[in-house]
Amino acid sequence: MKVTGSSDLGRLAGLRRAAAETRAGLDRAATEMTTGENTSRYDATSGNITRIFAIERELDRNAVFAGTIALTTVRVDTAQNVLGLILSPLQSLSSDLPSAVSIGDVSSSLVHARAARNAFADTVNALNTQTGGLSLFAGAATDSPALASAETILGELDGLATSAGTAAEAIAAIDAYFTAPDGGFFTRGYLGSTDDLAAVDIGAGRRLDYAPRADAAELVDALRSEALAAVVAGGAFAGDEAARMTLLGAAGTAMLGAKEGILDLRSAVGVTQEALENAKAARTAEKDTLDLARNAIMTVDPTEAAATYQALETQLQAIYTVTARLGELSYVRYM
Repeated sequence: MKVTGSSDLGRLAGLRRAAAETRAGLDRAATEMTTGENTSRYDATSGNITRIFAIERELDRNAVFAGTIALTTVRVDTAQNVLGLILSPLQSLSSDLPSAVSIGDVSSSLVHARAARNAFADTVNALNTQTGGLSLFAGAATDSPALASAETILGELDGLATSAGTAAEAIAAIDAYFTAPDGGFFTRGYLGSTDDLAAVDIGAGRRLDYAPRADAAELVDALRSEALAAVVAGGAFAGDEAARMTLLGAAGTAMLGAKEGILDLRSAVGVTQEALENAKAARTAEKDTLDLARNAIMTVDPTEAAATYQALETQLQAIYTVTARLGELSYVRYM
């Protein structure tokens, strides 16, 4: 017969509570041994938790800034690569086309005209680049392509050149298409927003504008210069060698200026890239400083943590032993 007096039941209940509390303490000690951190902010700060909360709030904000910097860096680096793709054919055409025109080499000039038409299509496609499903050169309209398709725009340009009576009229019509506010490019060619993409926060009180729009003057000039040659490859003034060479001469001159504009644009994007690199370094240094401050508060001594764990383990074993002995008491043994 087991002894079930109220005193024994009380002891058993007390031992069960002690065992539960010791197990919880043992779990905390095990966690602290594994992570090297105090599991209680209150204990780590001796009750003054304001500072640790302030540090962790700054760490959270730092992480947001770092994430924004990383995403923006991808977009800006992509924009720089796109500008490089646009610049490459301009660099060769701005040299080769004027050279061929200046010596009256019609055959070579027409070859360069076809290259310019391909370059125009490549430029349009490049300006419709997306990163993470968002348009890069469409300003605030990130869900829209920046430009209509190259086929659509070239179709309009070919129509303008075909309807022109002279090369001078064709040049004027193409210039108006790209430069007039109510011209075809700004009303039908550019599909993005006239508002820039919102500036991003890359640090406390530090905002950064980035990514030019496809309607930026430098990019429009590049398209216009290629278009002047592209319409010749599209059949404008077929059979009129003088008119075609006039158009190609104007294209070569325009390409020289457009090339410089793209170089300037790449330089501006390079400044943005440098700003992002500096911001990244600043956020990394800030995080390291905050981590050190947090660790100084929250880190536990591994030797002390191990000693605490062993002490609690011994205590729990003792409680189990006493509980087992108390539970085995009987009337016969008592007598």
